[in-house]
Amino acid sequence: MHTSTTQPRNSGPEPLPSSTAPRPFGLRVRVSLDTTQRFLFGDDGPSLPTRLAEELCVSVARIVVSDFRIHSQLDRTVPAVLRNVRLGFWSCARRAALDAASALACGAKRRVLQPCMAIEAANLALRLAGLCEDAERSVRVERQQVEDYRRAVRSEFAAMHRERREQEARRRGEAEESFQ
Repeated sequence: MHTSTTQPRNSGPEPLPSSTAPRPFGLRVRVSLDTTQRFLFGDDGPSLPTRLAEELCVSVARIVVSDFRIHSQLDRTVPAVLRNVRLGFWSCARRAALDAASALACGAKRRVLQPCMAIEAANLALRLAGLCEDAERSVRVERQQVEDYRRAVRSEFAAMHRERREQEARRRGEAEESFQ
C-alpha cells in the first residue's frame, strides 16, 4: 500500500543524469605494447608509422570508455593498427586506423569517451592512415619498378636468344652453300 502523500502514486522513473556530466566509471582499452630492442643493435629504431601506432595505442589506453560497443570496436581496431603497421600490411593498417578514428569520433560525439582525448586520438589515427596510404603507394611504385626491370631483363634475354638463333641459321645457310 502506498502511504506517501507528498508524491503521486505513478511518478515514473527517476530522470537520468545528463550525458554531458562526467562519468567516473567505464572501461579502458587494453593494448599490449611489445617494444622492440632492434635500435639497440644498430637499427635506427621504429619507423614513424610504428611510433605513431604505439602512441595511438597509449593514448587510447588512457581513455575511459563507457559504451561496450565502442569499447569492442577500439579493442579490435587499435591492436590491429599496431600489428599491421609493424608487419608492413599498409592497406590493412590504413583500414584499421580509419575504423579506430571513426569509433573514437563517434564516442566523442556521443560523450561516452572523454571528448578531448578521443578527438586527439582520432586525429592521430587519421594522420597514421595518411602515412599508411603513402607507404602503400610507395610499395606499389617499387613493385612496379621491379616488374618493369624484370620485364626488361626478359626482353633482353629474348632478344639475345633471337639474335643467337639468327646467327646459327646464317651459319647453317653459309655451311650448306659451301658444301654445294
